[in-house]
Amino acid sequence: MGDVLDQMNREAGFPASIVTGANGLLVASSVKSGDNPEKQSAVVAKLLEAGNLVQTQLSMGSTDELAFHAEDGRRLICRPFHLNGQNLILAVVVPRRDQAYRRATNRTISLLRTLWNTTA
Repeated sequence: MGDVLDQMNREAGFPASIVTGANGLLVASSVKSGDNPEKQSAVVAKLLEAGNLVQTQLSMGSTDELAFHAEDGRRLICRPFHLNGQNLILAVVVPRRDQAYRRATNRTISLLRTLWNTTA
């Protein structure tokens, strides 16, 4: 899985990406040295937990994406998805305000599903 994240980061220009379980356990990561993927994984799971609370309390449908925008234009995008019965989250750091990310994350989630099905 880490190779898939490395490839996405290179192609899309993301400095960091992780796949985490809904429980906060790190599944895979591709981050610059010095970053702590385990800590990032736990934070992303907490963000999804908050999103689920909003979903429940406001009677909204299932969460497709959570986005957090920083003043400097960076964004943290969290994309929940299911893989082999597991609830996972793909989280990416998008470094620029005007930078596209949706196609890259969709392609990566699809590739992870394909790879999982061929190895399972």
